[in-house]
Amino acid sequence: MSVNEELSGLEELLWKANREGDGAFYQRYLRDDAIAVSRFGIIDKATAVPGITANHNPYLKTVRTGERVIVVDEHTAVVTYHVDVTVLVDGNEVQAPSYASTVWTKASGEWLVAFHQQTALYGGQ
Repeated sequence: MSVNEELSGLEELLWKANREGDGAFYQRYLRDDAIAVSRFGIIDKATAVPGITANHNPYLKTVRTGERVIVVDEHTAVVTYHVDVTVLVDGNEVQAPSYASTVWTKASGEWLVAFHQQTALYGGQ
């Protein structure tokens, strides 16, 4: 399997875990020092994992398009794409399209997330 295929698959599994409230997946695949940046601010792993698990505003649908994988070196890569998210907020389905990027690092033969960024395109969640 190529790096592109492996990271694309992992990226899809991250979104699936988000949809399903699977914080254990994030616990495993986020580095301990990982951070995410979005319109809600900067969050670390200690905040992200319980938030995913609580799943207060579940993501119902996440469709990624225009994905690009940039391999920096054998231990670092960036995955970037457009994602159309449908999220449930107060019982209403809300569209939340964004651009997203994830920096992956490889340690002990396993890819882990070091950084994730989402830029909301308009309105939404």
